[in-house]
Formats: sequence, C-alpha cells, structure tokens
Amino acid sequence: MKVTHQLSRLEPIVLDPLHGVNEEDWCRPRDEGWSLAQIVEHLAISIDVVAAGFEECSGGDCTERDATPEQALMRHVMLGAGEFPKGMRAPDYTLPSDDPDPELAQANLRMAIERTRALLEDWPEEQQAGRFLRHPVLGSLNLPEWVRFHYVHCSLHARQIEKWLIWLGAAADQRGAAEQR
Repeated sequence: MKVTHQLSRLEPIVLDPLHGVNEEDWCRPRDEGWSLAQIVEHLAISIDVVAAGFEECSGGDCTERDATPEQALMRHVMLGAGEFPKGMRAPDYTLPSDDPDPELAQANLRMAIERTRALLEDWPEEQQAGRFLRHPVLGSLNLPEWVRFHYVHCSLHARQIEKWLIWLGAAADQRGAAEQR
C-alpha cells in the first residue's frame, strides 16, 4: 500500500543522511535557521501531534471534513505535487525547543512514526479514510492524507538537511584551511 510505503520512508529520508554527524554539528544553527536537532525535533512533534489527535477521535468522532474551497485546492496541489508553498510557516505548537538533545529528537521521531504505523495497522481502510484532523492551511485531512503530508514535509526538510550538510562540509573545509595558515 502506498501509505505504508510513504510512512516507512520517513525515518530513512530524514535520519540516514545524519549518521556520523557529531553532536556539536547537530546543535549548530545555520543562517539564523534551525539546527539539525531542531529540524528533527520539529518533525517528531508534527507527526506525534497528528497521531495523538487521531487516537483521540478513534471512537467515532472527527468524521466531518472541514475545508474551504481554497484549502481543498491547496490540499490537492500540495499533496499531489508534493511541494510546500513558499513562505509556509510551522504552527507554533510544532516549533522545536532552543536546544534539543539530538538523541532524544531522533528517538521521538522514531516513536511518532511507530505511533502512526500502529494506527494504520489497527484501523481498517474505511476508518483511515473517514476520520479527519484539521491542518491549519489545508483544512481537514484523513489519515492517509496526513501520512502523505508527513512524507512531503519530511522530504522538504530532508532537502534542507542536505543543504545544511553541504554547508557544514564547506564550513569545516574553511576551518581546516584557516588552521593550516
């Protein structure tokens, strides 16, 4: 199933490139943006908040889709094309702490993914498709749509991580050259 495949890709696309990064670099902010640890913590919070929300409405609540026509269009474009619109900001409740522990952030990401996987395994497809949680920009999404959102969201941050690691390599090269002088 496409949904379980996308969920299974979240951990590798985010965490695999980070193997071998030292703790100092995990916590180093870049260009007034987030550190690697903050990116991972943000993703963990985002996925976990949704899983918790679906667990709360598993008894039959949350059965109405609520979205404006603009949100519905944005949902189809974003989830279909797999791209975030420019300038989209994270909701406050998903913002990372100032100095998260890298190991804890990784563990929390893995646990949030597993929490979502449990929902997919426990809920029949009609329940997955018939329960909705509100996204602040896209309107209400069902569980498979949220998994697609998480995949698109993690892919966006994976590209940021890739750029971050390139910058980190260039910064290390510059430090090494300066030390040789």
